[in-house]
Amino acid sequence: MNSHDLSTKLVPSDLYLEIQQFYALQLKILDRGDGEQWARTFTPDGVFQAADMPAPLVGREILVKAIELQTGKHEGLVLRHWVGQLTVEQIDDDTVRAQSYVMVYVTPNRTLLSGEVHFRHHTLCDDELVRSNGSWFVRNRFVETDGEYK
Repeated sequence: MNSHDLSTKLVPSDLYLEIQQFYALQLKILDRGDGEQWARTFTPDGVFQAADMPAPLVGREILVKAIELQTGKHEGLVLRHWVGQLTVEQIDDDTVRAQSYVMVYVTPNRTLLSGEVHFRHHTLCDDELVRSNGSWFVRNRFVETDGEYK
């Protein structure tokens, strides 16, 4: 089934809200630059891959290192992520496929009231999420960025 198939079954509203809350928490952690906490939102063998990456990142330890590297590249900048157009398809009781568009904004300092906020890039995020012990985790994430991003 492709992402534009209108016959995708809707999930119950309480499940949809759980997934929204999961993303809100995950992005709050990411925007703080807390690589260890962000990596813990993935399964221990979780996979992150972007269309422009030569190979996927696999496992929490590798994800922490990747976030630390990205945080270093953005020294002095604050990144903010906005998730929209979230769709959730239930695979089974403890697995969903979630797709969303994510816009990334950047501001030049830690005070959003001074300095200019700029649009950085736009992505399509395709996730397989699994529930374990009442919490959701990313098992697989594939990100495709619109336009050229470096």
